[in-house]
Amino acid sequence: MSQSGKNLKPVPPLTESDLKLLRIFRAVAAAGGLTAAEAALNIERSTISRHLQNLEARLGEKLCFRGPAGFQLTVFGESVLKASSLADDTLKKIRDDLNDARNILAGDLNIGIADNCLSNSGSKVSAALAAFRSMAPDVTVHLSIHQHESLLAQMLDRQLHIGISGMPDSHGQLQSVPLFNEAFRLYVAIPFGAPSPSVADLIEQNYVLVTRDRDPYSTRLGQRLDMQRQAIASGLEAVATLIAAGGYVGLLPTHYVQTLSQFYFFVEVADAQAFAYEVTFSLLSLRGHPLPPSGQSFMRLLLNLMHQDTTAGFSLKAAS
Repeated sequence: MSQSGKNLKPVPPLTESDLKLLRIFRAVAAAGGLTAAEAALNIERSTISRHLQNLEARLGEKLCFRGPAGFQLTVFGESVLKASSLADDTLKKIRDDLNDARNILAGDLNIGIADNCLSNSGSKVSAALAAFRSMAPDVTVHLSIHQHESLLAQMLDRQLHIGISGMPDSHGQLQSVPLFNEAFRLYVAIPFGAPSPSVADLIEQNYVLVTRDRDPYSTRLGQRLDMQRQAIASGLEAVATLIAAGGYVGLLPTHYVQTLSQFYFFVEVADAQAFAYEVTFSLLSLRGHPLPPSGQSFMRLLLNLMHQDTTAGFSLKAAS
C-alpha cells in the first residue's frame, strides 16, 4: 500500500523510451533542478518537465518536488535515481566490454584536475592526453578544472572517472596513486629591487593575509601568524591577484609564481621558511567502481610517463 492508501501497480517492463526518460531524470537530479538542467540537456524547461511527468506516469509515483520552493527528490525518486545509475553503469560496461573485445576504445572519459597544474613541470597530464588522443581517437575526453572539494564531490557522485588533486581524500572512498609534488612558499609583491620584507615587517606595515577558501594550509597559517586583517580567495589565481595588488601576503606554488614573473615581481618573505610546505598530487579513482577501458588506458599512459620522467631524473643525477 502507498502512503495515500491506494493499491500500487508494478512497474511495467522498461523500454528504450523509458531509458531515455531516466537519462533526463538523472541529468535533472545531478543539476539540482529543471532550470539548471536546461543547458546540460539542451532542452527547454517545459519539455524537461513534460518528460518527467511521463516518467512518473510510467513508474506510477512522484519522483521529485519541483516549483518555487525548489527541487527535491522524493524517497521513491532517490530509489529510482540509484537504480537508474546502476542500469546506466551496466549498459556502459556492456558497451565497453564489446568494444574491448574488438580492441576499440570509445565512449566518454571524464577527467577532473585541480587548478594551475599545467605550469608544474612535474605534471605529465598534457603529455598523457596527447598520447591518449593518438591511441584512442574515438574516445571523447571531458576535461574540467576544479577546486579540491568540488573535484572530490564530483568523483563521489561518479561524474568524473579520474581526478588529479593535491589534497587527501577525507572520505576514504578513493584510491590514490602519487604523481608529483608541488612546493608552496609565502609571497608578497614589491617594487623591483626593493628588499624582501620579513614577517615582522608585514605585521608592522599592516599587510593583509590571503587565505584560500577551504584550504587547510592557509587556514593554519592564519592561526600561526599574528595578522589581524585577512582576505579570503577562491582558487590560486584569486590568491595571486590579491598579492599582485600589493599589501597582501599569501601562499602560492613556486612553479606558478615563475609563470607570473614576467608580469609581476613576487618575492618570498625573507624569514618565512617555517611556513613553506609541499603537497603530493595524486591520481584518484573511485573504489569499487572499475574504470572503463579508456580510463585504465589513460591511467597507464600517465603513470608510464611519470615513471620515465623519474628514471630520467635519476640518470641525470648519476651522470652528474
